[in-house]
Amino acid sequence: MLQVSEEYNNKSVAKLNKQAWVKAGTAVSAGSASEAARQAGLDWNVMLADMQAYVSNEVNAYETVTDYYPVPKKQAVIKLGKDNTNEVIGVVGDKYKVVQNMEVFSALDTLVDSGDARYTAAGEYNNGANIWMVMELPLGVNVANDPHAAFLLVQSSHDGSCAVRIRPIIERLFCSNQINGLIKGKKTNDFTYVMKHTSNSELSVNDIRNITQLTYQAIEEYELVADGLLQREVSAAQVRDYFKRVWALPTTVEDKPYHMLSQGERRQQTLAITARDKAWQVYNESETQANIKGTAFGAWQAVVEYADHHASGGSERLAVATLSGRNDTIKNKALSLVLA
Repeated sequence: MLQVSEEYNNKSVAKLNKQAWVKAGTAVSAGSASEAARQAGLDWNVMLADMQAYVSNEVNAYETVTDYYPVPKKQAVIKLGKDNTNEVIGVVGDKYKVVQNMEVFSALDTLVDSGDARYTAAGEYNNGANIWMVMELPLGVNVANDPHAAFLLVQSSHDGSCAVRIRPIIERLFCSNQINGLIKGKKTNDFTYVMKHTSNSELSVNDIRNITQLTYQAIEEYELVADGLLQREVSAAQVRDYFKRVWALPTTVEDKPYHMLSQGERRQQTLAITARDKAWQVYNESETQANIKGTAFGAWQAVVEYADHHASGGSERLAVATLSGRNDTIKNKALSLVLA
């Protein structure tokens, strides 16, 4: 059952891992989008500029002639930094519409003013080509006596890599595992608001308000799925086999002796086995498994925790992978397999 979260201020829950937005962004305490953006250093704009290519030819030892050519159907996106530190952060098509940071974020103030959400963190990656903001909702859910909180993740890009997106995320607070959407059967439920960077697109405040209701639907679905998985007991051998299917290898790579593998196959095998072993370590040894170990839910959460906090690449890269949704594929695959 959804309830007002006693952990709404996130201070009463001891976290074993840092949240993605803590590792990759700035925690904010603001009553408006403009102040949140200022605190996170996102109070800058972008502009579009025509592009040119050039070719320089040496006429003689003393003279070089440079010819300039317009680049058709392409524009450069320039980040207008402070103190005239402008820089190109992307290349887009000629139909691309600039959506400034504050155009995205200011539409969220209606949720804060009504008490439906509050600003939690914000940041950027890829040198500002991608921006994001996180808002916490006041309702959460308990699963196996673990508090879970609901958030909205607001994202946009200035290089054409993604549309403006607002999607719900659910976080198991103790381990900071982040769940972006759920799979029921074999279909992914779409709880995401999307606005493309095209000339006739405008942010809809009503649509943004509706996403809060979708978030509560998502967390209700999460609770149902989690409760079902908690009822399923699993053995150590079943968990090992589950991790083997999550990080599956072709039979020719799985069963072949290491010295007979090609260089590419060796890397493929090493990555899969390393991931399986680390997920097993999370499942078998982590404090976060104390109340869920021995269940299908615990096995799945071990994959999520591995993806968010223990995969290779460093803390900041993992945080960006979590925020951008790059590691959703392995999380959703793992959930699909455990539900099959």
